[in-house]
Amino acid sequence: MDMVLEQDLAAVVRYIQDNVEEGTKLYFDEIPECFYVPSVYFQVPFTAGRKVTLRSFSVTMTMNIWFMASADWDAYAKAADMRDCIMLDNCVIPVVDKSGNKTGRALRVTPPDTRKIDEGIVQLSFSFDTYFYPGEEKTKMQKFYTAWRNARQMYDG
Repeated sequence: MDMVLEQDLAAVVRYIQDNVEEGTKLYFDEIPECFYVPSVYFQVPFTAGRKVTLRSFSVTMTMNIWFMASADWDAYAKAADMRDCIMLDNCVIPVVDKSGNKTGRALRVTPPDTRKIDEGIVQLSFSFDTYFYPGEEKTKMQKFYTAWRNARQMYDG
């Protein structure tokens, strides 16, 4: 089984979903004006590419995830709990297939950090690398927008 970009994104969403407090609302793309707390907002990730060898490339995906609560300390506690959960799992997030089952593969992420964004909002940030090379015999998502949409569909359905 080859991993593709939307699988990496879906793995992160699934990991967060599985490790937040029950009843936490997840938001993607936009936060509604009257948003629910506690909630988690997945910003559209950003990427940076680089050449690794003569024939291979790496894309670093950075995830910024907001934990929102009614008070600063509550938001910080939720983000810090997730940060600690990721670090206690050795910065490894299990990869899931389209049905939501673990594949036996994992995504290694950088040690996460947290910072206050606004009143009642604390951001959890981490990155991971995806490697590829021309001629590789697998499907590779070249358009990030499509990958983000596909990851959301894996979460939604």
